[in-house]
Amino acid sequence: MWYFIVFTQSLAIMTSILLWWFIKPNRQSRKIILVISVFIINNAFLIYGLSDFWGERFNVYLVISILQGFMFYAGIATAVLSPLFNKLLRCRPRPKLLRVFALTAYVSIVSLAVFNAYSPVVHRLTVTTDKPLNKPMSIALVSDTHWGRWFGNHQIDKLVDLVDEQHPDVVVIAGDIMHDTTIAYDNTNMHKHLSKLKAPLGVYATLGNHDYRGYDEAIAQAVEAAGIQALDNESVLLDDSVWLVGRSDDVDQTRLSAEELLTQVDTNKPVVFLEHRPSMMDEIKALPVDLHLSGHTHGGQIFPLTMLMNWLKPLNYGTKTIEDTQFLVTSGYGFGAVPFRLGTRSEIWMITLQSATS
Repeated sequence: MWYFIVFTQSLAIMTSILLWWFIKPNRQSRKIILVISVFIINNAFLIYGLSDFWGERFNVYLVISILQGFMFYAGIATAVLSPLFNKLLRCRPRPKLLRVFALTAYVSIVSLAVFNAYSPVVHRLTVTTDKPLNKPMSIALVSDTHWGRWFGNHQIDKLVDLVDEQHPDVVVIAGDIMHDTTIAYDNTNMHKHLSKLKAPLGVYATLGNHDYRGYDEAIAQAVEAAGIQALDNESVLLDDSVWLVGRSDDVDQTRLSAEELLTQVDTNKPVVFLEHRPSMMDEIKALPVDLHLSGHTHGGQIFPLTMLMNWLKPLNYGTKTIEDTQFLVTSGYGFGAVPFRLGTRSEIWMITLQSATS
């Protein structure tokens, strides 16, 4: 909690400085009113957010904080680029033009962050296994949909259309299907839309940490009712040729180890391992797993976390082959608490699994 208090006061100071420069209040009373207003508004949102810690109210606090962070980015861009423009155009600094530039930079950053959150792209990966496979199998990977108040039916319909265009053999969802509860899902009849997500060999899902916040049974039931099979430490043989193993999230104290789960399958056939987090890579790489699929990280979602998490995690986003296992961590289709992505983008992955012997 102390972290958020210090963080909020720092944002208030930064916002006051930027608005002071932008507005240029010419009276002492207006300067005082500006600073006091910023601190009152910031701390009002802090109190509002902490009254529902990590809940919907806290998400509103995060949105306001990130919007202020984008102000800082716009300020940096203005400070760096404006002298270059002045030198290039050989003109004197123009304060009014500088403010227009700063406002344009801020609106552009916010617009880009919203666009990245709501405009998904398709990435592709081909994985070759030494195990026998009669024909290639195409797998659509979706993760971190976080169906909820800010991400609902329209985005489900877009996902269905996007998947249908790719014609995958199977669709897999790597957890965080809903954002904490089924309330928004039920209230807006998302079932009608999600039930349209289909593939010839089926649609399968595992639960993520946001699915285990008291609504795990309701979420699993909603998923199953939509025609999606929830793999809770279970495995299924796809087309009599590829084993799909699904494991519950780290927060599930009863979940099985990867080694225990592999005793359910014939590892002479290709094995695809699906779970929410890429936290057990050392465990997986030592096992006969051909492809490991996960999400959870959101790729950092918003700069500079996109860079920091790359330094802190062995694989924050993208693909990496370790020993005989191909790992893929997707940044996800949804966004969770805040409707912004900066440095990442909403996505799905199309994976082609093929055999080197065919």
